[in-house]
Amino acid sequence: MGRYYLVGHPGTGKTARLVQQFAALLDAGVRSDRILVLVPQESGARRFQLVLGATKRRLLPHIETFSGLIQRHVALFFPRIAPRAGFPASAREPIWVNVELAQYLLDQLIAPYLDQFSDLRMTRARLLVQILDNMNRAALTGFPLEALAERLSAAWRGEASRRRAYQAAQAIALDFRRFCLAHGLVDFSLGVELFRAHLLSADFYREYVAAHYRHVLADNIEEGAPVIHDFLSLLLGTAEDAWLVEDDPGGYRLNLGAEPESARGLRAACDQVEHVPDERLADGAPPSPAHFARALMEAIIERRRPACLPHPQTAEFACPRYWVNMVQAVAERIAALVAQGTPASAIAVVAPMVEDILQFELAERLDAHQIGLHTLRPSRPLIDQPLVRALLTFARLARADLDGRVTPQDMARALAGVIAGLDVLRAQRLVAGQREGAVMPIDPSLQARYATLRAWLAEAAQAALPLDVFWERLGAEVLSQPGFVLAADAEAAAVCAKLVASARAFRRAFQLAGLRAPGAHEDALDLAYVEALTQRLLAAEYAPERLPEVPAGHVLLAPAYTYLTGGYRSRYQFWLDIRSPSWHQRFHQPLTHPYVLSRAGWTGGGWTDADEQRASRDLLARVVGGLAFRCDARIYLFASALNASGEEDDSMLAGALERMGVGGANANANAARVGER
Repeated sequence: MGRYYLVGHPGTGKTARLVQQFAALLDAGVRSDRILVLVPQESGARRFQLVLGATKRRLLPHIETFSGLIQRHVALFFPRIAPRAGFPASAREPIWVNVELAQYLLDQLIAPYLDQFSDLRMTRARLLVQILDNMNRAALTGFPLEALAERLSAAWRGEASRRRAYQAAQAIALDFRRFCLAHGLVDFSLGVELFRAHLLSADFYREYVAAHYRHVLADNIEEGAPVIHDFLSLLLGTAEDAWLVEDDPGGYRLNLGAEPESARGLRAACDQVEHVPDERLADGAPPSPAHFARALMEAIIERRRPACLPHPQTAEFACPRYWVNMVQAVAERIAALVAQGTPASAIAVVAPMVEDILQFELAERLDAHQIGLHTLRPSRPLIDQPLVRALLTFARLARADLDGRVTPQDMARALAGVIAGLDVLRAQRLVAGQREGAVMPIDPSLQARYATLRAWLAEAAQAALPLDVFWERLGAEVLSQPGFVLAADAEAAAVCAKLVASARAFRRAFQLAGLRAPGAHEDALDLAYVEALTQRLLAAEYAPERLPEVPAGHVLLAPAYTYLTGGYRSRYQFWLDIRSPSWHQRFHQPLTHPYVLSRAGWTGGGWTDADEQRASRDLLARVVGGLAFRCDARIYLFASALNASGEEDDSMLAGALERMGVGGANANANAARVGER
């Protein structure tokens, strides 16, 4: 028994050892409810749950995500901590506010401050997200909201108007915090603050932790925020034994508060720190993407040619002149791999960003080879989903009070989006009324499906259903039937379920808190939800706890960060847009800063270009290294001389590859070689 810290590259068996230790505890007869398993997200809990499924236990161990544990413990002790936190005496249990409702409520408070942000030229939705980011970072790191503007201002070296914007953003955050306290609402930032300020330091909570968690297993602690490391530090002082696991490289949830340096501070409290060797890098080991990972990380950080170059078989580079040719080359190479027997689901395409045009162009080209594309874009606004726009059109058709006229074009697009085999042109004829002898005949089965949907909508219009109930019933009673979109498309079904859950959470939080939406009539709440939806305030997901598995016959397309945080692993990886600066540049976020608002990443003083360059190199090295260590066979690197906008790009990643002898002058030769295979 002791406290052990395992650190090593992804894919070296650290989590497998953690699972084995979990099984050993169960086999040894340890009380299951005295075991705590802590993981960053639900997908990381599956392996432990499989072990548990093979046993018959009356008492279950605690298998928790970082955020899930915080929420459960705050709810458990809320009656005890609510008064000292400033909640009204009537607040006996928390009313949890998801990020979507938080954005909507915050939007109601910003009008008096909008002039302070005029120089930033941001959309209202981005403004709201960055204010919430600041609140979350303050809670996760452990400094008060009142210090936000001071910290950001101290690092800023530009115009004074930016400092006024920081002050306004802080004032809005404080207004929102007071609003939540007054109405018994708990958003993510307040939940973390309650956990950090009112539980971690309380004697009664320390006694609870000591009694309930005698055996601790925590995976990927580098993805946790400092508040999670504070909790683990408490456990290390009270548990009988503990096993902590760190991936290196890691810490990809930077925008969600992850601080690897904070995690490494726990090593001093452990009895043993083991650096798990990577057998893929051992002398005599066959060439693998792990060798490429090591060399590329060195080329990025040291800005020189690495001492040990990877074998040419581990990675290939191609750079056609035009962006569309790059996408075509990727599709052809994927088709060749599938034709050779590689399952499509063993192939991943990653890019720094996944825009609509990339998703469309790649899907079209893969479809020509009967290969599907499974796309992950977790932070994409709900309204950007074509199915969501179709469902909103149907809701407006059945609910005149939703303040939106449905044009024939809207209806045609919606029909084409939900009826299998129906294109927009034929949908337009259905809406207009098909004439006998029309040039474009419509299959009777399509007409029957349209009639079924239209009859259901007419009936629903008489019932005046709440939005979440309307969409749930529409999905279950019509769109899940053969011939409709949800019957054969798991991704579409997930989007529909997401919309239903979003609308339901929005309505329930309002009702529980006794809030009233703007407007005098009873349906104002649904109208408020539609307004938030169309203003892009509602994201599909903010910090997904679980990402879906890749369906058979489909290739995965995901942003690099989504791939890394989703726990994915692939036989082959395709990295696109290698010359894009988005691989190393942070998103432009003028009102927040992940390093300045961190516990260990900033020591004070102005944030300089040199600081930004150093942080960019570090993060880029971790990202590409993390990707490569999660690839089993080969990496295909693709760039284009001209990007999708017809312009030339350059990036740290492209420069590092050239230092390794990959790309640059060899680009055209490599492109031809990829096309031949």
